[in-house]
Amino acid sequence: MKIKEIFDEIASTSGNNDKIAVLSKYQDNELLKRVLYMANSKRVKFFIKRVPDYPKVETEMGLMSLNHALDELSQITERKVTGKEAIDLLESLLASLTLDDAYILERIIEKDCKIGMGTTFMNKVFKNLIEETPYMGAVSFDEKKARKLFDKGAKAYSQVKMDGRYCNATIHNGEVYLESRQGEPTIVTGAKFLEELALLNDVVLNGELTMDGVPRYESNGIIASIIDICGKKDSRTTEENLKKVFAFEEKHGKLEDALAKIRYTVWDMITLDEYQAASSKTPYNVRLKNLESVLFGNQHESNMVSIIENREVNTFEEAMEHFKEMLGRGEEGTILKAQTGEWKDGKPTWQIKLKLELTLDLVITGFNYGTKGTKNENVVSSLNAETSCGKLKTRPQGLKEDLMKEITENQDKLLGTIIEVKCSGLSFDNTGAYSLLYPAFKHFRDDKSVANSLEECIDIQNAALGLK
Repeated sequence: MKIKEIFDEIASTSGNNDKIAVLSKYQDNELLKRVLYMANSKRVKFFIKRVPDYPKVETEMGLMSLNHALDELSQITERKVTGKEAIDLLESLLASLTLDDAYILERIIEKDCKIGMGTTFMNKVFKNLIEETPYMGAVSFDEKKARKLFDKGAKAYSQVKMDGRYCNATIHNGEVYLESRQGEPTIVTGAKFLEELALLNDVVLNGELTMDGVPRYESNGIIASIIDICGKKDSRTTEENLKKVFAFEEKHGKLEDALAKIRYTVWDMITLDEYQAASSKTPYNVRLKNLESVLFGNQHESNMVSIIENREVNTFEEAMEHFKEMLGRGEEGTILKAQTGEWKDGKPTWQIKLKLELTLDLVITGFNYGTKGTKNENVVSSLNAETSCGKLKTRPQGLKEDLMKEITENQDKLLGTIIEVKCSGLSFDNTGAYSLLYPAFKHFRDDKSVANSLEECIDIQNAALGLK
């Protein structure tokens, strides 16, 4: 079976599990495996911006097999031929293949299979075929580890903990490739910040996407919808695309306006080679300085690309003060980073997450059904809850499907009962009233009949912060 036919079958299949089932039928196809690897591996680079024009002739038999053409591509990936010679070679290879095989070669060069399937799912069928995307995170808070960052008078950086959509940006020869933490393509065609990134020299940036003027808990969902619209455009019919855009604009306004609001906030920068090796020995203070120079140097003026809010701290106490300050501003927390920290895949001890986690007892005052048109539209998907005094109100999320059904069937019985809610601290809603940061239902408190008051909630938070 031709690779193009397999691609078409996967592209026309809806749902990740069904796509995996289709791909699994061909797991013994070594050519398919090779094509998927070359099209998706970050280690395979062609250094060609776009596929050149070539004569397209409809023949059942090409002058060359697809497998042979892939062998010839090694001259480009290994930099044996570059520039115009590389483009001429590619044009010759494309012209020597059948139209179906030439299409597959185009998909490889453009690093986009256009089958609506990410590398995570490919690796479920072909184990460890595509190298995992390197990602440097942070370890959970540990006071001993945090204090160690300041040993022998060392300094650190305290940065706002973003709660947007994580995104790597690889820039090479003016082309910008975005990917998620899992290595899935992040396609936001038309976003203004892409134009700014395209002006940079070859680098890899780590950051997150948010939207100006839109709360983070809303922007993540809007950005996900934009990625769905842009990323699956080629696999949908014109009518399906129009419906998607219409539904989006009915709820969020013009797609073009939403794209213009997307901001890319960056906190780290490494070279293409370092990203490929998943390691950089360059200290973080040097990387950060280089990043500032690249984004705010004389050559470029960034508008929708920003550097993370950053504060240099000299002691553990200063780091905690900044953390409390950010919580008071309604942020989720901070990340404490050693200035000498290297870049590595994983969660190194020189990057520490400072995030408040509280559990409060609140009373159920109402129920919210799921959004119309979704699978949860006929069941309760979130709760309304508040303190005993009614001065703090919130809407805990995180109900599992079986619990949604149970709550839906027992609303009268559950109204007025006490629940334990996990959150990242107290905040204020858009009216100025007390609320919670990232509230999530934990479990029912059958042993309690009275919820915490606002005063008790404040005391619980102060105790967690060491203020009481």
